[in-house]
Amino acid sequence: MIKNNISILIIDDENDICEMVSIILKDEGYKTKIANNFDEAINIIQNENISLIITDIWMNNNTKAGLEILQWSKEYNSLIPVIMMSGHGNIETAMIAAKTGAFDFIEKPFKSERLLLLVEKALNDRNLKIKISEFEAKENERMELIGKSLAIRNIKTQLNKLSTNNSRILITGPSGSGKELVARLIHKKSFRASFPFIIASCATLSPERVEQVLFGWSNVTDKNNTNNSNVGLFEQANHGTLFFDEICDLPLETQGKLVQAIQDQSFYKIDSNNKVHVDVRIISASNQNLLKSIEKGILREDLFYRLSVVPIEMLPLNKRTDDINSLVEYFFKLLTKDLTSFNLNLSPETIAIFQNYDWPGNIRQLKNVLEWLIIMHGSQKDYLIKPTDLPPEILGHDPMINKKNNVADLELSLKDARKVFEANYLKQQLIRFKGNIARTSNFVGMDRSALHRKIKELDININKFN
Repeated sequence: MIKNNISILIIDDENDICEMVSIILKDEGYKTKIANNFDEAINIIQNENISLIITDIWMNNNTKAGLEILQWSKEYNSLIPVIMMSGHGNIETAMIAAKTGAFDFIEKPFKSERLLLLVEKALNDRNLKIKISEFEAKENERMELIGKSLAIRNIKTQLNKLSTNNSRILITGPSGSGKELVARLIHKKSFRASFPFIIASCATLSPERVEQVLFGWSNVTDKNNTNNSNVGLFEQANHGTLFFDEICDLPLETQGKLVQAIQDQSFYKIDSNNKVHVDVRIISASNQNLLKSIEKGILREDLFYRLSVVPIEMLPLNKRTDDINSLVEYFFKLLTKDLTSFNLNLSPETIAIFQNYDWPGNIRQLKNVLEWLIIMHGSQKDYLIKPTDLPPEILGHDPMINKKNNVADLELSLKDARKVFEANYLKQQLIRFKGNIARTSNFVGMDRSALHRKIKELDININKFN
């Protein structure tokens, strides 16, 4: 870390404290900037390349001044860590700061060694987040919709059609099923691809500031009537795409204003009488049943119909198990691109378990499981992943796991338990031999006709395994 390239902003209404902190940091080779109030701080953050903010909580007799700076900075650039200082510190204040996104909290007076340690940790954390962000950006460049199932083929066809128009799109499906990926692909394939793709994470937006975040605000802050504006997400997405993730989590009042903004492609900033015009494509997503959400009064009906010009449904992974093999292959390649000696493979029994597991976390969970397997076994040459190598959540040791494969259910009669076992066993063997009756019958030691009768008796759909 080259310290003389790092600029740290110090904010306190007592200039002596600012100077003291500045001297400590400069002695370590850091560059510093000083601000004594909210407006000065915002101006510096907007116009300087700030790597870290150190701010007092209580300034100019305002107990929330520092928290307001913290909240604003997190919305402006979440990669800038913020260390909070206070001479009136208490646990409650520290907890509020932590919940708002502060990296850490330091009580005045403090030792220089303590401050420098926090600064180093905060900057290391920032660098890590930047690297992760860069990795995700590169991953997004390679993004593609993986799978050969009918559901995925239909969505791919839709994507090609949607890339040539400007229709509003509503994507539904459970968490982890790939809704954001589909939204990004639509943007990437469209004529808006060279403009921003902006995400509005509705579930994480503060109800008190959600309209400021979406539409921005404008304040007259000095004698010269200078208008300092904050650009909201709508403006940031101008000419590009604005993606509303979990649209049902928006407050109802904001939903009403959103209806108007979508309809007119214009809006007013908070505390401004000047209308802002934009050209934004709206894509929304939700894991909720939206018709029930309307009935419950948490989603406006008029907003729903404006968003749902083109609906797209993402099925859960357990409804498109045909895609699992393709996804496993894709994620193994993605996660091990830097591992030259990587040689992991899944045994047929392991694949069978993957095919029959419910995947409550969908594709995201599958990726996490594969990453876990790489960490645990990736260093072993030509290693074959057996069922016993799988994490507890898959094996059924976790009490939260689905129990569809637990054939030892003591509530069943012996006759019913036998049927459950036989059905699961034959399904796994049919998966193993891709529905080939001859190979399956040979392996399980049953005559073909007897196997056919058993399959019919157990109500197994043989076509599913071809």
